[in-house]
Amino acid sequence: MRRAWIAAIVAISALAGCGGSDHQSAKEVAQDYVKARNQGDAARVCELYSEQLISSLKTSNCVAFVREQTSGTATDLTVVRVSEHGDRATATIQARVGGSVANAIAPVQLQLIRQDDEWRISGFGGPGG
Repeated sequence: MRRAWIAAIVAISALAGCGGSDHQSAKEVAQDYVKARNQGDAARVCELYSEQLISSLKTSNCVAFVREQTSGTATDLTVVRVSEHGDRATATIQARVGGSVANAIAPVQLQLIRQDDEWRISGFGGPGG
């Protein structure tokens, strides 16, 4: 009986997220972005964008916008590092681009912001920006 009770508590804790594990770190959001981009999952990419970033795209369809912007270029992204500073973070992403400049490596920076305990991508930049 006691064993069943303990198993039930463990199962409920896992479903409840136990101690705030539902909230992703800035690094996890950057890794999710890289995974979504590498898999061509534009809907997931848009889920990771902040509302302000989506508004700045000046489009009513984020998913279509991301698909259009990322089509035609074979890109393999990798997270290099993530630096958190309070409610802001910067993730450096390494891009290996196919096409005429095969295997060129171009660093890109994701700007992230934490709002209501959720990290979201708030902008993009090049090295140092």
